[in-house]
Amino acid sequence: MKKKLSMVLIMVLVLSLALVGCGKRDQEAVMSDLTNFKQELTSYESKATMTVSANNTTQKYTIETWYQAPSYYRIALGNDKNEVTQVIVRNDEGIFVVSPQLKKSFRFKGDWAENQGHVYLYHAAMDRILKSADREFEAKDGSVSFTMKMEPENPLVAKQRITLADSNLYPQQIALLDKDSNAVVSVDYTSFNPGKEFKKEQFTPEAAMATATPDAKPVMAGSKDFGVIEPRYVPEGVKMQAPQETRTAVMLKFEGDKPFTIMEERPEAKSTTLRTGQIVDLWGTTAVVSGTEGSEVQSMHWFHNGVQFSLTGHLGVDEMVKVAQSMIGFGGK
Repeated sequence: MKKKLSMVLIMVLVLSLALVGCGKRDQEAVMSDLTNFKQELTSYESKATMTVSANNTTQKYTIETWYQAPSYYRIALGNDKNEVTQVIVRNDEGIFVVSPQLKKSFRFKGDWAENQGHVYLYHAAMDRILKSADREFEAKDGSVSFTMKMEPENPLVAKQRITLADSNLYPQQIALLDKDSNAVVSVDYTSFNPGKEFKKEQFTPEAAMATATPDAKPVMAGSKDFGVIEPRYVPEGVKMQAPQETRTAVMLKFEGDKPFTIMEERPEAKSTTLRTGQIVDLWGTTAVVSGTEGSEVQSMHWFHNGVQFSLTGHLGVDEMVKVAQSMIGFGGK
């Protein structure tokens, strides 16, 4: 009797261990399924909330992404009032950065999705996982996650972590982590709908313009109701001079080792074409960097709360990003 009981207990233990093992898959199995899912993913709609913790502040944004293979996408970024503040559109004519509130757009050529768009575009995030040579894999609580070195390199972010549901590989979270593994940016998905059908005309700057909130207060070109918005970060050896104001704009001059100038204004509604340049993510909004490659002087343009900012000077892109990010979310004086 005792022998039979012992055999039963052993069988129960073996079965229990087998069931526990079935609950977690290894990296090879997940990678195989992810490869197949990526190949079969022809379109999707996703919604998420972005939380940005920087400059001793926390800000939240909304993200709605549409994707149509092989290269069409539309990313609508919104504020905490659910107002669409910026739209990034990709179609056969190029990439457009649209500010619906200002009725203004930048158009230029490039492949932003491959460089920085993985924070907003799930198919680009999957590519990051599949192509990474140094990914760290973890499986727990019905989720799988991949942690990788941040690319391109960022002065504030050291690693990126992409978390997926183990059952269907739908995205759950994309987090950008600092050197201490604290989340600087967290994109938490609220819905993911693969196979969503779109029309070609939905991926145009004209359609993006129409996303402006109908009852939003119109932005008046030339108005200086935003005050003077100063950066919380400036490079060492640089000092801000007294602000200069014209009838329609504010100019901030910074003198020192790496001099630069910031212009702030509410611009007229018009489109601008940039045939050279790149999109740079400021987390919650994007900037366009232009200038001759290798030149000491470059310019960065971005919009926030209906104000256009232009930063021009002897700064590298990394420094420009830090200056710009330190101005987002703060009111004018």
